[in-house]
Amino acid sequence: MVKVMYEDILVGEVLTNRSLTVDEALELINFDEQKFIADNGFDGIDYNDFRLVY
Repeated sequence: MVKVMYEDILVGEVLTNRSLTVDEALELINFDEQKFIADNGFDGIDYNDFRLVY
C-alpha cells in the first residue's frame, strides 16, 4: 500500500507491488488537480510537495 501525500494531506492510496513515481501514483488515483485545489482552498499546488509513503 502506497499513500500519496501532499504536504500533510492524504490525497489517495494505491495498492501495488512495485515502486511508483508520483506521476504514476497520481494517474492511478485519477487525481483531479482543480478539484483538489478547490477542496483545500489553495491558490495552486507545487508538484514537488507530493510524496509517496510506503
